[in-house]
Amino acid sequence: MTDVTIRWAGPADAVASSTYKIERSLDNAAWTVLAAAQASTSPYASVYTTLASNTTYGVATVALTSATSFSSTGYGWIDDALIQWTGKSVINLTGVVWHSGYGTYAAASAVYEAHESYADTGITISLNAVLYRITHTVSGLGSPPAYLWYYSPPVPASNRHCVVIVPIGADLGVDMQAVVSVQAYLASDAQFSEVSGQHLDSNALNANLQSTNAFGLAFFQCWRDSARFDSAGGVDAKYTFVLKPGSGSLTLTASTIPDRDWVLLSQII
Repeated sequence: MTDVTIRWAGPADAVASSTYKIERSLDNAAWTVLAAAQASTSPYASVYTTLASNTTYGVATVALTSATSFSSTGYGWIDDALIQWTGKSVINLTGVVWHSGYGTYAAASAVYEAHESYADTGITISLNAVLYRITHTVSGLGSPPAYLWYYSPPVPASNRHCVVIVPIGADLGVDMQAVVSVQAYLASDAQFSEVSGQHLDSNALNANLQSTNAFGLAFFQCWRDSARFDSAGGVDAKYTFVLKPGSGSLTLTASTIPDRDWVLLSQII
């Protein structure tokens, strides 16, 4: 069983009478209503600002153009990154913990305080993810729903591995595509002389083929860059991911495989 707390920013038109319908799907087919009309909380419409400079995942201090309107402690969203902070100054959020995201977030990116939340307890996850749908209603009118993911990928094969999550969505980015082929490989296994076996080697392409699950997700056990060693002193070989191999395929190259348990492909290409 898993407990999940989701957090989101109140939209600009949220007021004291606003409510949120919160739903959950465990299979991208059936939706369970968790709260039909959860009352909004003050300040209703979330405060927001922008990053004062480029900000890298994992830093303990996040510089904003202004932090005066933010709570002294709280949660917020920077694009796909959920952060938590324990203190602030006029322009900085301090004691920052990163709960999601990866990479660098550009200066002037919007930062929203995520003051709304819902605790979902006792979940049985069978497809390595949970999808939440949140619909804001004000004055009897519902907004287009917002979606939040909770990922629970396979455990890394070892402390040298990072699970790369490959999501396949429709053009609009809302509908996920199940049973879509995804392939991953390295150009060669030359950097694994100390480890036996295949490691998504290009010589075994068929063995590296997966189909996305009902959520449109595929999961690949990739070796972290820090776990590989090029005796010739060159650059680590990059992983190549091929979406829909064959006619109409899309080929992407991962810039790095980080020292963490999992990462989204979109965060490393």
